[in-house]
Amino acid sequence: MKQRTMTGAIIVATIILVLIARQLSTYIFDAFILLLALEATYEITNILAKMGCYNNKYFACAYPFFAYGLYILGLMTSMQWYMLLLIELLLIIVFFVVLAFMGIIFSKRTKNEIETRNLKIKVERFSMYKTIHTMFAYFYPALLMMFFIAINNLSNMSYLLNVPVEYLSLIAFFAIILTFTIPIFTDTFAYLTGMLFKGPKLCPKISPNKTISGALGGVIWGIIGSLAIFLIFNAIAEYNEAFVYVGFEFWQFIIIGFVASIMCVLGDIFESYLKRKARVKDSGDILPGHGGILDRMDSHIFCAPIVFLFLMILL
Repeated sequence: MKQRTMTGAIIVATIILVLIARQLSTYIFDAFILLLALEATYEITNILAKMGCYNNKYFACAYPFFAYGLYILGLMTSMQWYMLLLIELLLIIVFFVVLAFMGIIFSKRTKNEIETRNLKIKVERFSMYKTIHTMFAYFYPALLMMFFIAINNLSNMSYLLNVPVEYLSLIAFFAIILTFTIPIFTDTFAYLTGMLFKGPKLCPKISPNKTISGALGGVIWGIIGSLAIFLIFNAIAEYNEAFVYVGFEFWQFIIIGFVASIMCVLGDIFESYLKRKARVKDSGDILPGHGGILDRMDSHIFCAPIVFLFLMILL
């Protein structure tokens, strides 16, 4: 417990320092998310391998570098949204094709791997399976975590959203805090509510400790957390001015909190499912007492896309 508490304190302190440093340059937060994405991607490749879903961890971990870099470069050059989407899609296709053909071109190496793993499968089929499993790591968690980058770089999207840069900068910081707060409220109060009320299990075969009452409590407090962050920031004059300009209303954050907290619960269950299939307790051991980055970010990974999507609708 002492180790878990100390690690938790270090995690909180690190996030606070990164958010403070972000005021100097938004790229500091981008670099922070990239590091988290690299570790989380590495962890998912290990989990997949333990499930028998063999993959190329080097290609998987290379993807965030290219995907995040191209996205930021596209925003810096005022690229239209459909071009950004097209470039990211082309990048996935290029990675898929190169990886698929590598297994065939270097067939001798692939055969050795097949023999080492005591598998009875053709080189072409194994290469394709390995490629598909690697692609899974592109999407979860790498691509989903890119929404943190998208939120952080809202100020670079003024040419797309027709909102002044200074307002978008404020909204970006607010949205980052919101994206961290909703999962924390959801996870913490799901645990506390579940302990207090107990009751029927939510998904006993996947995560025996999760209860329906806990999930409901987590969603309710996720909404409360969303509203609390909105009201706190709205009380600050410069943020209030930005919110009034874009038309933010408190009821919108009830919806955001509701949808995002449900996704947080699903994100937690999804990672629990993968770990159960792989027969591991934690996704990694980089955070003593807490496990891996995926163990701490499983809810945030599903929350970030929801917050970004709602921002795009509201803005």
